[in-house]
Amino acid sequence: MSRTEDRWADEESLWTLGAAEAALRIAPVCIMVFPEGVMQGPQIVEGMKQGSRWQNLRISDRHTSELGDTMVLAYRARATRGSTQRDVLCSSTWVRQAGDWKLILHQQTLPARG
Repeated sequence: MSRTEDRWADEESLWTLGAAEAALRIAPVCIMVFPEGVMQGPQIVEGMKQGSRWQNLRISDRHTSELGDTMVLAYRARATRGSTQRDVLCSSTWVRQAGDWKLILHQQTLPARG
């Protein structure tokens, strides 16, 4: 796989992996912005432990921007968790340090209705 394909695979796995596995891909200083609020660092993994993981993930409208050791992914995600359905626009920033890629920022935005 290419470096870009690897990041997309990592991105998709963060939606579906267990908290322990996901924690290995998230920088300790990571910030996540959701329609419901903001989490940072250990709060993120604790939040993942509280609920079941997402299923039936579909990612579309993929965009990638890369500069040096930073890669930004932007996309639309649709997924389900139990009876909850999620349809969001997302962006994630991945940074490479010492040869290892870590998520440093993830944002989810509700798409405009209309």
